[in-house]
Parts: sequence; structure tokens; C-alpha cells
Amino acid sequence: MAAAYYSSMAAAATEFEHGRTLFENCTIHHIASMPARGEPAIPHQTVCKMDESESYISLGGDIDALLLRSSYNFHLELGRTRLSIPTSLLIEADGRHLNLDDPRASESIVVSQRHSTRRINHRSGTWKVLAVRIIDSTGDAPTRSKTQLGTDIFDDSFNLNNSAQACSKGQLSFRAATGDAVVNGVIDVRLSKSMDSYLSDSEVRNEALSLIPKDPNAVNDYTFTILVMPDSSQSYLSGAKAWFPGKVSWYRDLHGSDPTYLLHELGHNLGHGHSGNGKYNEYGDPTCTMGGGGYSNGLDDDKGKMCFNAAKTYYFGWFSEYHQDVDPSTSPYVGQLVGTNDVVNDEISTGQDMIVKLHSNGETDLFMMYQKTEGITEDIASDYATTFNNHVVIVEQSGDSQDSWVKASLSPGDVYTQRSWNGGTLVVQVCSITPGTPDVAKVISFVDGKTTASCFPTESKCVDTDKRFVVKNKLINGCNWVKGNPGARCKKKSVSSMCPLTCGTCAYENCTDGGLRFRQEGSQNTFCSWIKQRPDEIKMIWCNKRGVSQICRHTCGYCALTARNRNIFSDNYR
Repeated sequence: MAAAYYSSMAAAATEFEHGRTLFENCTIHHIASMPARGEPAIPHQTVCKMDESESYISLGGDIDALLLRSSYNFHLELGRTRLSIPTSLLIEADGRHLNLDDPRASESIVVSQRHSTRRINHRSGTWKVLAVRIIDSTGDAPTRSKTQLGTDIFDDSFNLNNSAQACSKGQLSFRAATGDAVVNGVIDVRLSKSMDSYLSDSEVRNEALSLIPKDPNAVNDYTFTILVMPDSSQSYLSGAKAWFPGKVSWYRDLHGSDPTYLLHELGHNLGHGHSGNGKYNEYGDPTCTMGGGGYSNGLDDDKGKMCFNAAKTYYFGWFSEYHQDVDPSTSPYVGQLVGTNDVVNDEISTGQDMIVKLHSNGETDLFMMYQKTEGITEDIASDYATTFNNHVVIVEQSGDSQDSWVKASLSPGDVYTQRSWNGGTLVVQVCSITPGTPDVAKVISFVDGKTTASCFPTESKCVDTDKRFVVKNKLINGCNWVKGNPGARCKKKSVSSMCPLTCGTCAYENCTDGGLRFRQEGSQNTFCSWIKQRPDEIKMIWCNKRGVSQICRHTCGYCALTARNRNIFSDNYR
């Protein structure tokens, strides 16, 4: 009964008393950030936000462990998971803090779930946005005037509104708020102190929000608020921050004029996490506005045309008619992927897909889409052009509102594998990418040992090499050595590409180049990648040597696959 009581009271009060214990009611959010270019990444701050207020309790410790230890066994859902916290647990020091690892926490904190889905509904529709220029008591103000700031956000050739419209094909729009006190969506507010008198951006944010006129004639109805602080806020605000999920975002000076920063922070308001690449770089996905798509361009209010990766676009739901949900352990995927720009320009045809979600019981979802730097996605950072442009990009995301992580970026002929996927090996292969209207990537996916698919109408004979090759800097007796313990040795990096027959990987490595150095009679140890880079006449000499074409199967044309490269991407080799 206590849980029901607190859950029902949560919507009505922030602080209340039950018996002799005073409780605080709040909802768990992140404060998400995007640093200025060249400055270190800032992790999400987990807080419990008060109802109808910008104040919050900072949460330290393991929130997931607390939820699992509670008798309600909830999973964290930002914007929905609520806590009723005894005030006796709160630590008052530079704000209010709660240590979730305190043994008393799991015994006395009541967890509930809000049933509202309001944050999801904001992912489509037309929403009014109010931009607020914050001026301190000394007159220190953002660089842009009200008119300039409004132009940057709403009217430039590339702005928040038309970038959202372009990526959503008109299904999401941000319009300038109106009112007697509003100039092109912007108002000024004046703080009571100088910027250097504030201890944090939260203090500035809260005071600025309190100064927005309440008169509905002065400021008409609006949904989202953009706060732009002077550059002197740098000591406590790097680039930009936002409630995740929520309706307020705040920026240091010119970051509030950059549409990529704006769309990134509004993406957090709409319930999206970051898009990462590698183990630790949560901003590292250069194909996505929630990753490095905008961050890598620095401050440029006319550059940064970039949309969202496969997972984020999937959960936005704008193009669900072109989504495929596939469990490759029960049914393989063989299809054609079309990129975002061609989809929004109505070049996709029936039977083609924009996004494929790969899922299976007990596995983390994978999402894949074709990335092409053109039109509304033309501004991928130059550092990544060769590794992500014109590639099929696979990302992993464990659910809506979670961070996503790049798993592979595949060009024609490349293969991504993941062992132990529902009892088999997950395979994703890009068969070809064909330019046209639209550009099309042909892709297959299956779970070896359960389902099968092929890029080729007729497979060539699957063979092991009879040559010795190098494993961990040691020349070993080739596939005969592998046959001595295939269960362990086939899992070593690239060994299966040399011995696909022994390792049972013919379904996806029959037509790949072997990935290890091999010993060719009369020469030093050689890589297929080295042979591939030789002039055609030299390459032909090498491929005609005994047994080389059975190792360098792609380079030497052992299979009829026309592609530029062949790489094997895997999470599971050791």
C-alpha cells in the first residue's frame, strides 16, 4: 500500500510528510552536455528533478543497483522513474545530494514509475521555442543581439528548424515563440548579479527561467526553452547542456547559434542519449548529431548538415514504414538499404529499407543503415570521410534513450561477425554498393549454424590454405595446427579466414581475403593486403603463384565479388 500511496502522491507534490518522515518526490533525469571543441567530454549527471521546478537532487552511487534491490525491481527509465526520498538521507553541501549506496537508501526510498509518455510525443509535431539572452548585472551579454540570435536559430539558410524538418521529412519542426516582449523568438532577461558571482550554470539557469515574463501576452505559449549565457560563463559551462529528457537547454554564447549544438541538445530534451564510438568516446559517432556529427565541425552556424544514426532514427519513428525488425537466428535478412538523404527525397522504392534492427532473445539490439555524405547529411567530418562515407554503419543500443555505440562501418565485401549470438555466429555482410537514384547497399545478415544467406548466386569451393601462417608473431604449421584444437584456435584473430573449412566459417569467409601473414616459397611472409596494393601486373604474378588465390580469395578473384576492400570486423576474437 505504501508504494501505491507514494506513486499517487508523486504527481501532486514535491515534498510531503508521511507519519513523522518528510519525503521529497522527484523524477530521475540526466543533465546531458556537449563540450566546446577541444575540451574534454563531460559525462551525464544523474539527478532527481523536482516537479514543475528546475531544482534537483544530485544522485551519487549505483542507481541501477538501487532499483534492482528495491522490492519493485524497476529498470531505470529517464523521465518516468520516480523516487520518494526521506529528507534525512539528503546531504546539504553546495546543493542537495543523495548517496544511493547508503544501505538505508534501498530500505527507505520508494520507487515508482510515471505512466506519462509525453516526452515521446514531442518527437513529432510543431513546437514553439523561446530563446532567452541572459545579461548579467554589469551588462555582460551574449555576442549576438536579439535579432541576430533569432536569425541564427530560426531564419538562417541552415538553422535548428530546417535541420529538424529535413531529417524528419517535415515531421518535426521548431518555430519561434511569439508575444509582445518577444523579438523573432528571443527575449532578454537581466540577472541580479555578475556572472562571476554565480557558482554554477544551474544557478544562472534557474534565475533566468524565473525572470521569463508570466504574462501570456508578453510571451505566448511555448514548449522548449533555449538559454544563451555570455561567454564569461566558461568557468562553469563548456559548450552546452540540456535536461534529458526535458524542455530546457542552455548554451555558452555562440554555441547557442550553432544548429548542430542546438539539435544535439534538443535531441536530449526529446529523450535521446549520445552516439559513441570505441570504448570510451561517447561523442565518437561522426554520422550522428548525437555524436560527433556536429561536435567535430566546431562553431559554425552555417555548417554541420547531419542527421541521426540508425538507432536514433529508428526510435524517432519518422520512417517506420521503411524499418525492418529481423531476428536473424530464425530468418536471414537479404535486402537493400537506402540512405537518409535519398529517403527524404522520396527516392526509396517498395521493398527497400532505410533501417534494419537485428534482435534476438538475450542479445543487445543492433541497428544498421547506409551512410552517404550528401544533401542533408553532407557534413561528416573530413577525418572520417574514408571510413564512414559510403559505408553501412552498424550501431548497438540497448533500448530507447540509451547511448549507442558504433560496432562496424562496412564497405562492399566487408563482414561483421559476433559470436555466441543466440547459439551461433551473427554475420552481417555488405555485398555491394551501387550508385544511382537512389544509391543502394545490398546487405545480408544471418546466424551461422541456424540460418544462411549468400551474396553470391553460386558459391566457390570452400578451401583451407595449405601454407604456414603467422599467429601472434609465431610461424605455425597452418591449418594442420588449427585442426589440433579448432574450438580454441579458430577463435584467435583472423585464423578462421585462413582455415574457413576447418573453422566452419565458409558461409561468410569463403570469399574473403585471409587476414594473416603467410609464408610463400622463396619469399618473406606476405599479407594479402600487400598483394592487393601492387600494380595489376605484379598482383597477377602473385595470384598465379601456387595456393595464393586460395588465401587472397577476394584480391585474386577466387569469388566473383566486385568490391574495393575486404575486412572482417568482430567483437569476439581474442
